[in-house]
Amino acid sequence: MKKTCYIYCLLCFVSVACLSNNEELQLRRTVISGRVENMLAHSSVILVNFCDPLSEEKRFAQDLTISSGEFHVAHEYVFEQNLTIRYNNSFINLYIVPGDSVYLTIDGSKLSQNPGDAVVFSGDRAQINEQLFRWTNYAYKLPIPEFNPSAAPDECLQSIKQCFSAIQDTIDAYAQRHVMSDFVKRWAFTDYKFLVANQLLDYEDKANKWKVLTDSIFDVYQEQNFQSMYFEYHIHACIRALITENEEITKQFEQKNYEVVFRAVIKKLLEEAPKGTVRDMMLYCLLMGGAPELYDSMPELQSFFSQPVIKEKIASFMQEQIAKTRTPVPVTGKTMQGVSYLDNDSIIALPNIELIPYLLERHKNKVLYIDVWATWCGPCLEAMKDAPVLHEYFAGKEVVFVNLCLESTSERWVQTLNKHAIKGENYYLDGNASKIFMGTHNIGGFPTYMLIGRDRQFRSNVARPTNTLSAIEQINACLQEAY
Repeated sequence: MKKTCYIYCLLCFVSVACLSNNEELQLRRTVISGRVENMLAHSSVILVNFCDPLSEEKRFAQDLTISSGEFHVAHEYVFEQNLTIRYNNSFINLYIVPGDSVYLTIDGSKLSQNPGDAVVFSGDRAQINEQLFRWTNYAYKLPIPEFNPSAAPDECLQSIKQCFSAIQDTIDAYAQRHVMSDFVKRWAFTDYKFLVANQLLDYEDKANKWKVLTDSIFDVYQEQNFQSMYFEYHIHACIRALITENEEITKQFEQKNYEVVFRAVIKKLLEEAPKGTVRDMMLYCLLMGGAPELYDSMPELQSFFSQPVIKEKIASFMQEQIAKTRTPVPVTGKTMQGVSYLDNDSIIALPNIELIPYLLERHKNKVLYIDVWATWCGPCLEAMKDAPVLHEYFAGKEVVFVNLCLESTSERWVQTLNKHAIKGENYYLDGNASKIFMGTHNIGGFPTYMLIGRDRQFRSNVARPTNTLSAIEQINACLQEAY
């Protein structure tokens, strides 16, 4: 299951050109637009995944039937990077430099069968985009290596070196048969390097995990590593390794004593990581993954950053979170097809609906705890194992547990529900409905949890079923409020 999740994540990756460690990053407006020709009858929605590690805005969806096949979106980027565009079940990898304007002409009828001839790139960086698109369509079909999670550090690193040697040979052989610039060749290796590194997320030697993840083989502190989205995951893994290598720090983190944890982790981070954008992003990951408000209560933190734009992002996020403690459910007036409901053993197709308002109307004055998941997502199914505890605790109370299955087949949805005995109200969203829902509600990945109070407003920072006590506290708080 883990491999499948990583393959999905791979389709939304970050890339950056080689930056000077002293170069100051800036936000720049980037325009992504295009047209889908020969649109498929069953696929009318296009999804742009921003893949931006510094943005809470994750995705944009466009119903092509109401725009004559055209799509257009602008996003402010900091890094030169890749993003992905999804139509039907195919992904298009796109390279941008902040400030670019790019345009794609997509032949929907060819994309899944003959992708190399299905997309014409124009605007900025058209040649790089064409080469990168062709390479990823080839490379992402290659098998992903797996490692023994209990191997000794030296054994593990030796296996990784062998993988790196093999992929370099693959890149060189491909470049002999196809046009591939030196930049795209370097990007391809960096991308694969951190794809491999992400197979170490379950490495069991906690005492040495940080050392393995920051070994010289990964060249972690080079800013060109941002060329791959997997480097963002690698940064998260490094920070998690610092938290879990010490049992006492792990305990403090689980008890949400974040200031104690942060001071211990930051001390080691400052000792071992050189000042620069990579360390900035490690600090950013640490704060945003726990308690960003410590950015104010620990004023010395601000002096540790080298990039002003990253500090500005944290400050902006804090202000937004305060404003978004409660957020009204958006009512767009745009309905969608492709939503089904499982009633006992019968699948009932719902009429064109706007899903969240539909659920609120169906369950008036009740609290909704919504699990957004996918059948291929291992973490989703793992978290669902703890959901029955919540169901039992709130049995007979004004709480409804809703499961929304996205990005999956209906057959696999039913099989998974039966296999894992998933309780609650179960809904399925087909491909088009999934894209619209993700775009409307800014779904960045799976699982995602939503909590809506009886005041018909979303709550922020919703706890997973695995964090049972916090989830109970949040749901109880909603129950106790007047409506």
